[in-house]
Amino acid sequence: MKTTTCILVFLLLLGVGAQAQDTYNVTRVNGNVTFAKSGKPVKPGDVLNPNDQVKFENFDAYVISINQKMARFMLKLNPPQTNVTKQNQVLTATVRDIALVTKRRSLMSVRFNPNEKEVTDLKNYFGTDKFSIIGDNVDIALNSAKYPLSDNKFIVFHYKVNNNPVSKKLSFDQQTIKIEKENILSTKAGNINGNEVSELSVYLYEKSTKASEEITRLTLVFVDKETLKNEFATILPILKRQKMNDEAIKKYLIEYYYDFYGATDSKTIDAFAGEVVKANP
Repeated sequence: MKTTTCILVFLLLLGVGAQAQDTYNVTRVNGNVTFAKSGKPVKPGDVLNPNDQVKFENFDAYVISINQKMARFMLKLNPPQTNVTKQNQVLTATVRDIALVTKRRSLMSVRFNPNEKEVTDLKNYFGTDKFSIIGDNVDIALNSAKYPLSDNKFIVFHYKVNNNPVSKKLSFDQQTIKIEKENILSTKAGNINGNEVSELSVYLYEKSTKASEEITRLTLVFVDKETLKNEFATILPILKRQKMNDEAIKKYLIEYYYDFYGATDSKTIDAFAGEVVKANP
C-alpha cells in the first residue's frame, strides 16, 4: 500500500512538473488579445498556462511567447475554411490548442553576416519574402563591380500606393545606397499607412537606355526601435534564468528576430542586440 501511494505521489509530481514546463512567457502581442475569463488584455511579461482561454479581436491578432525550454511559439487563430458570418465567429481558444512552435532558425542558415563589408548579391541580401529595417533608415554598401552606381545607373524601388504605381530612386553616396522610411512611405500618390510596403520590386535601372533589371520582390517592413528594445527587454529575464552568458543571449535575440521579423541588415541587428544586452547586465 505504501509503495502504491509513493508511486501515485511521484506520478503526480511529474505531472505538476510537466505542466509547469508548459507555461508560455508572452513577449509580444499584435492586436487586441484578452483573457476570456477576466477580459483583461494579454500583454508582454504575462505568463500563460496551457488551460488558459484567450480571446482574439480578429484573425490578424496573435501572441508571441517563449516556453520554459526556450522554444518560441505563436498563438494565433486560423480563419475558418468555410464562410462564417461575423456573428457566428468563435474567436476564443485554449492556449494549448493554438500554441504552434516556431522552427528555430540557425544563423548559419539565414542571411546573417555582420562582417560583410559590401553586398555582392542584393537578391540574397533582401531575400524574396520579408525584409525588415530596424529604425527609420539603413545604409547598404554595394560591390562596385556588381552594382556600379552613378547618375546613369542606380537602384529603384517599385511598388503601389492606392493602386497607383510608384518608382523611387534610392539616394546613394558613392557605392552606398540609403533606404529611408520617410522617403519610401511618403509619395505623390499618397502616404502609406503603417510600416509595411507589400509587393515591392527592386530594380537596377539604367537611365540612358531606360533598361531595368529586376533583382527581387519582397515585403519591406520598418520596425520601431523602442518597441523592439522593450520586446527584447521582456525576453532578457527569461534567458538569464537559464544561466545563459551574454554571447548566448545575444545570439538568441538575433535568432528570435529573424524568426518573427524576417531578414534584416546583419550589422544593424548584431549591433542592436549587443547594445540591449550591454544595457541590461
